[in-house]
Amino acid sequence: MPSTAPRHPADRNTVVVSDTDTDLTAEELHRWSNRLARMLLGMGAKAGAVIAIAIDSPVEAAVAERAIAKVRGIPLPVGDGALPAGTALGITHRARRTRLTDDVRWLILDEPATLRRYLVGSDSTITVADRSA
Repeated sequence: MPSTAPRHPADRNTVVVSDTDTDLTAEELHRWSNRLARMLLGMGAKAGAVIAIAIDSPVEAAVAERAIAKVRGIPLPVGDGALPAGTALGITHRARRTRLTDDVRWLILDEPATLRRYLVGSDSTITVADRSA
């Protein structure tokens, strides 16, 4: 399946992904995905981990895919139901969570606790030290 996350343009202010109410620039994608990557690392994401993406928003899906790449994981866009064996973690919303398997640990983006952690998390670039902590 082709990647949905856009490539890095030369101009960090270039809009790289949009949906009906959000335009995300390359710089915003970088910062937002750093925050999400730190949350995934906090959940135990490691290089090579298969991480499911069950998100309908193109903007949030792009952020999730980029965050997974930053932790050196393998993004797996999914529908509802069972996931392949070996899927370690997943990213979704409350509305989709009820239709997804309980066999993986889900990061639910629109839960208040997740939003609070996301908003106060660092958006600085993910380093090798971050990935090995």
